[in-house]
Amino acid sequence: MSTWNGVTIQLLGSVSLLKETVRIPIRGQRQRRFFASLALRPGQVISKEAIIEDSWGDDPPVTVSGQLQTTAWMIRTALREAGVGRDALGSSDRGYELRVPLASVDLFAFREAVRSARESYKQGRYEEASERLDAALTLWKGSAFADVTSSRLRLRAKSLEDERTAAAELRALVDFGLGYYSDAIARLSELVHRDPYREDLYVSLMRAYYAEGRQADAIQVFHRAKDILREQIGISPGERMTSVMQAILRQDEKVLLAAPA
Repeated sequence: MSTWNGVTIQLLGSVSLLKETVRIPIRGQRQRRFFASLALRPGQVISKEAIIEDSWGDDPPVTVSGQLQTTAWMIRTALREAGVGRDALGSSDRGYELRVPLASVDLFAFREAVRSARESYKQGRYEEASERLDAALTLWKGSAFADVTSSRLRLRAKSLEDERTAAAELRALVDFGLGYYSDAIARLSELVHRDPYREDLYVSLMRAYYAEGRQADAIQVFHRAKDILREQIGISPGERMTSVMQAILRQDEKVLLAAPA
């Protein structure tokens, strides 16, 4: 992961600065909200109105203008503590801008690593994909914005968690491609536990069990998924899950052992 004057910005966990191996916290809830709002869009001028919405929602204090200035001053103090110049946080009548390269923010480093890993996976370079995904997932130190309470930022954190889940799912498919079926089963089982309504996860888990030589377990996954989907959200398994179940019963290895799309 690239650094910016030896500093990285952490959003995938507690909001903070990391100077080489030393964590420099952004102190105070107001400062963390302000900083996270800017770090989500580095290199862009973020309007004061948008920062206020991220920080206070629809009920800003009457002293909000002064509080923005004070908050910016405190963030510049943290940046200076990390050895970064005060001009890294720019300000104008239009708003504020965090002047940092994308690669210095863990979120964007994560996204780039996942993008690269997906390309490697599509080309059948599974070892390369596994290394890049492991590096990407290691950037997560907890839930996104773990110590930020803003409801607007929490919604954004939820969408980032979806990206993390997608990367973990791809990591399981890479294990499948490498023939590490037990590892794929472990990863997919955890994902199914966290999100029991995703049919594609059940499909991948069924195929991994079959590849491991555990046909009965693969069939059991199908019936467990069918019960959950029918009882809790009132739908039946879709065409893809049903077709994989039929392939398992036929022992159609051409379909079941091919690398998942």
